[in-house]
Amino acid sequence: MSQSSSKLYEFGAFRLDAAERVLWRGEEMIVLPPKVFDTLWMLVKEGGRVVSKSELMEAIWANAVVEESNLSQNIYTLRRTLGVDEQGRQFIETVPRRGYRFAVPVKLLEDAPNGGVSANNSQAFAATQPALATPSAPAEKEIRPRSARRFALFAVSGLLILSALGFAAYKFINRRGEKEQIAPIEQVRFQRLTDSGDIVFPTISPDGALLAYVRHEKERGSVWVKQIETGAIFRVLPPSVKSYRSLAFSPDGQYLFFREVAAHGPIYQTPTFGGARKRVADNVWSDFSVSPNGRQLAFIRRDVERSAQSLVLSDIDGGAELELRTRQAPLEYGEVAPAWSPDGSKLVVATGPEQRRLLTVDVSTGEERELGGPRWRSITKALWTPDGKYLIFSARSPNECSSQLWMLAYPDGEVRRLTNDLEYYFWISLSSDGKKKLVTRQQRIISHLWLLPDGDVRKARQLTFGVRNFDGYNGLAWTPDGRIIFTAFTDCVTDLYSINPDGSNQVQLTANAGQDNAYPAVSVDGRHIVFTSNRSGSMQIWRMDIDGRNQKQLTFGDKEKDSAQYAAPSPDGREVYFIKRGDGPAAIWKVSIDGGTPVQVSHLTGAAPEGYLSISPDGKWLTYHHVSTGQEPLEENTTRIGALSTDASPTEFKLFDLPMRRPITQWSADSAAVDYAAGAFKSSTLWRQPINGGEPQKLCDFPDRVFNFAWSRDRKYLVVSRGDMQGDALMIKNMP
Repeated sequence: MSQSSSKLYEFGAFRLDAAERVLWRGEEMIVLPPKVFDTLWMLVKEGGRVVSKSELMEAIWANAVVEESNLSQNIYTLRRTLGVDEQGRQFIETVPRRGYRFAVPVKLLEDAPNGGVSANNSQAFAATQPALATPSAPAEKEIRPRSARRFALFAVSGLLILSALGFAAYKFINRRGEKEQIAPIEQVRFQRLTDSGDIVFPTISPDGALLAYVRHEKERGSVWVKQIETGAIFRVLPPSVKSYRSLAFSPDGQYLFFREVAAHGPIYQTPTFGGARKRVADNVWSDFSVSPNGRQLAFIRRDVERSAQSLVLSDIDGGAELELRTRQAPLEYGEVAPAWSPDGSKLVVATGPEQRRLLTVDVSTGEERELGGPRWRSITKALWTPDGKYLIFSARSPNECSSQLWMLAYPDGEVRRLTNDLEYYFWISLSSDGKKKLVTRQQRIISHLWLLPDGDVRKARQLTFGVRNFDGYNGLAWTPDGRIIFTAFTDCVTDLYSINPDGSNQVQLTANAGQDNAYPAVSVDGRHIVFTSNRSGSMQIWRMDIDGRNQKQLTFGDKEKDSAQYAAPSPDGREVYFIKRGDGPAAIWKVSIDGGTPVQVSHLTGAAPEGYLSISPDGKWLTYHHVSTGQEPLEENTTRIGALSTDASPTEFKLFDLPMRRPITQWSADSAAVDYAAGAFKSSTLWRQPINGGEPQKLCDFPDRVFNFAWSRDRKYLVVSRGDMQGDALMIKNMP
């Protein structure tokens, strides 16, 4: 893209000079990379018109083949640079499925000498950014692809330059100041091992000959083993309503270890090709790993009352345990499986509330050491290569949309990328035969909004569309006047949108570069939307007007790492209930809708509320996900829901074990029951559970998965976030 203009554009506190290719904030010169500047100039000059992604990419990367993520990264950089205007609005607005537009007024100034900047400023700009290509003439040019003749004249030199740049980009990419080395992809080979779309926890045997995995069959899960070379398949564990997770082979390949899906369930051992199972550990809150000598298990155990998580070593024979290390919330270990080093002397774990990082823990002393390399938005699985030289892990970097696979050199921290696509990778397993066979689960999730008049599935109408959508997954709500508030995942972050029930007039309500906004709830009077956002550095409760204006932070936390989530406004609109996490046990608190000092509401003993708070229309009850340290594993794969009184006896509560996929509930209009979604892996049913006990009532069946739902205020319409979650086993060979 090439442009030259003597025009100056002014917006907010900024001036953009297209001739000198420079952006000013008052007297401060802001240096932008060439393509980032091109993106800004293209949007500014369009004066509020929605510019499609394809139009931007064709103009900015003329005659070049690049991924859409390059444009998303440019937008992210600009939003981070520009911030918000005086009214709290983002300068660049995402219009879902259409493109981007400049959302604040732009004033075209009169032409000025030297492009509108002083000679001193021009010299300073040239000195600080000599590599930027500046226009050769002051005459304004349109953005257009290079001509065929010009391309032919420079084809040879262009190819040489592109080759050199490609090699450099292939070797190193800068992300937030971190040097990130790319793996030599040309030598890596990919092989799909399953194609049924219902596979989770694919695990390769130490010798690389077998693949074990969990398969979702209707409402139950089963465990299978496949001979990779021949394709022969054997069912090892029968279908179970408790299902299975976190598979691991013994070092000799003779046994398979697994645990139940429910929290704090036991770990079992069974012969690889079937046989009697043996219970080898209890009260396990995470995935786990087997030591190289096959004698110990490593996992995380949670103590809800202490608000702590401990790294535990447990003997497979005899069950003797050692609490190796304990961390207090919010700097806990999470639920990532601790992974043994090849010599059994160390474990690698992940920790951190927001920016995750990898740590090693010495097995003999419990000493922790943080590894080098960048911080991560999330880490879901990590393991060592057999030679101990690398850690391989699945993680999402702060400026990417999906979880990818990475390699980190041990101990210097140099990072290499293994995958770079639009799919998600969470689970990984590696053979120990020295052939570097890595098995991972490649996951795809799609969710769209559907409207059901009277809750009738036969009348369902789809409201949102797309191939990689997460619409409504992290929040759905109705306004009193009948608009739908929902979350959507665009530009690698979650934001809030509103839409009419007929699918028209979709409006973006939040836009904070690199930050997430989720779990909306609307006040009964329709004045406010309360929601969770991490824009201030930690998850906190925010409030905004129903149209997205006047966004205000309501909670701040007594300490730096305190967090608040899952806002629920009281029926009178004066207070907001939420769940607070910090040094002590998680609890339900409330704060004024105008902000102020929060007050604790719940005082549970040996238990804590986990999330998805919902308040009854009469304001007397709060439902939440109830977790207890001493809770026995449930007979079936159910989730415990607590109903807590909001009156003068906050210790009064009721418990319900419901077969829920996600612990999301919504109250009936008469405050006598709560609705929830349950069902099989590939279908769902909406149920209504009376708060005074009794059998639940079936409301409707869905042919696919329901991720979220919400009834309109008059109960005439039901909106659901529904779609599919697919996963298959992929093997990666010939890794560096």
